[in-house]
Amino acid sequence: MLQKEININNSVENVWKAITEPEEMKKWYFNISNFEAKEGEIYDFIVSITDEDGEHNFRHLFKILEVIPNKKLVHTWEYPGYSAGTSILTWELIPDKNSTKVILTHNNLEEVADENSKYFSEASFRVGWRDILKGMKGYLEK
Repeated sequence: MLQKEININNSVENVWKAITEPEEMKKWYFNISNFEAKEGEIYDFIVSITDEDGEHNFRHLFKILEVIPNKKLVHTWEYPGYSAGTSILTWELIPDKNSTKVILTHNNLEEVADENSKYFSEASFRVGWRDILKGMKGYLEK
């Protein structure tokens, strides 16, 4: 299990919008134009990464398992074609006066991690989620 926490100086409602509204998501996260936070919905999208080895396109697939508006979003997280497993990602939002604590938990990481890959190792997930949360904080606190 990997868990990251961050405090964001913004309301829980605005943080919820940032993780569930496509126009907000694409400003700091991924561009999933048809996203709707609704249990049972499935999303499939490509993320492109360019590094010293060139450009890489990674397919992401997830199914929404639980939605509690302004509190929790839970969905699967898979990489079809790269790993056969499925992990679970949970976003928890906890209001605290004028800020929001965001707890991101990535369970069953071993199902998708590959320690022989620089893109899918546990260390790369730790750095990736850290950077994504920093991006969300920067976006919401500007």
